[in-house]
Amino acid sequence: MDGERSDRVWHALRDPTRRRLLDLMRARSRTTGELCAAVPALSRVNVIKHLKLLEDVGLVRVEPRGRERWNHLQVVPLQEIYERWIRPFEAHWAGRLWRVRELAEEGVGAMSATIGEPVRLVHVDQQVRIRAGRDRVWEVLTSDPGAWWGPPYVAGEGRVGLRLDLRPGGALWEDWGDGQGWTWGTVRGFRRPDRLHLSGTFMMPGAVDGSATFDLLDDGGGTVVRLRQTALGAVTDEVAAQWGDGWADLLGVRLKEMAERDAA
Repeated sequence: MDGERSDRVWHALRDPTRRRLLDLMRARSRTTGELCAAVPALSRVNVIKHLKLLEDVGLVRVEPRGRERWNHLQVVPLQEIYERWIRPFEAHWAGRLWRVRELAEEGVGAMSATIGEPVRLVHVDQQVRIRAGRDRVWEVLTSDPGAWWGPPYVAGEGRVGLRLDLRPGGALWEDWGDGQGWTWGTVRGFRRPDRLHLSGTFMMPGAVDGSATFDLLDDGGGTVVRLRQTALGAVTDEVAAQWGDGWADLLGVRLKEMAERDAA
């Protein structure tokens, strides 16, 4: 996001009425009439002016349907602001909080001494645009991950497939058959079809803890899939690069091709 566009988005978010309209559209898309009724202190003309400004900066997409105008929240500009202004500080404080925990529980240098390698926090951040609706992308992402998350990214011999038990506390696990397998991660939470949040190392060599969040963002009839993975441990630069390349293949090639093929 360039400086001028960023300034316009910040200006749009300054006004409490516009923030109220965005909150309403966050729950679900709304007609212009519904939004006007939700802000009775303002005239219809003034509400429409606010909506037009939000549309101009890309926070709202307007869809005419007959005599109605449906207003859809567009979160990509908000995501870009988050990445530019908030996430760097979030990562900074996450590192500091982990350091406090390490000192309190294990003592200075205990973790690195135990593992035998320097401990670091690794971030993998990627996004891919898919020409399919969010519902379809969510279905492909969660219903049968083994259909696109296959060799060489699974480790077990004689594997049956990668499975996801989609419930809080459920496992993303590699099924080797005969009741055998390995857990890649655990479902911390999800909101269909917007977000899937998992915790775990995802078999990353050297990692002792981590998480991965998949955000599905509306993109004018298509979908932006945003991945943010964090891993803590003795992770080398080579491993971090391999994981970045692996996600680029899994999401940017395999998941994308399957979702777009099934949506055609």
